[in-house]
Amino acid sequence: VISMQDVDCQSCGMEAVQALEGMKGVETVSFDRDKAELSVRHRSVDVSSDALAAVVRGLGYGAVVGAGKGRYLGNIEFPAELDVSWISRAGEKVDLDEHLVSGKVTVIDFYASWCGPCREVDRAMFSVLRVRDDVALRKVNVSDWESPVAKQYLTKVPELPYVIVYSKRGRRVEAISGLELDRLHAAIDRGATNEN
Repeated sequence: VISMQDVDCQSCGMEAVQALEGMKGVETVSFDRDKAELSVRHRSVDVSSDALAAVVRGLGYGAVVGAGKGRYLGNIEFPAELDVSWISRAGEKVDLDEHLVSGKVTVIDFYASWCGPCREVDRAMFSVLRVRDDVALRKVNVSDWESPVAKQYLTKVPELPYVIVYSKRGRRVEAISGLELDRLHAAIDRGATNEN
């Protein structure tokens, strides 16, 4: 097992799989998205575990031999004064209506640690929240497509990130699948108007 460290998304793991698959002595390679680990079955007479880890490092990723050490890049730290809270930390079910903030545009952000574009949403929302006190961010960690909250809300959603923007009056303004920051900003602006 090769643990990948400080990787951005599951695509990093798939890139490492492709790089290792063609190597002499490698029989099978798979990537465990949740653990950020590569499982490599190989003939040690042809290639060592350290050499395999070196190939992964050569792609620009951290890699160490051994299980249990894989990790993704950390999440953006939101200062306490910003209106941000996690309403589902490990994929558990949640009632979104209970978390809408009266008088504020509420952005519900469905994300996962293995989703690189989700970090772009975090950066965009950090900038929004720093200059607007009429916006609240509620984070939902999907964890996995099979999690209870994913089955509850994402059965017809093709990709992460997925955000739902609610107006100050609690009406749904727009749901956005994929990284579309211009649409997100426009939906927040619409949600802030008195018409919604």
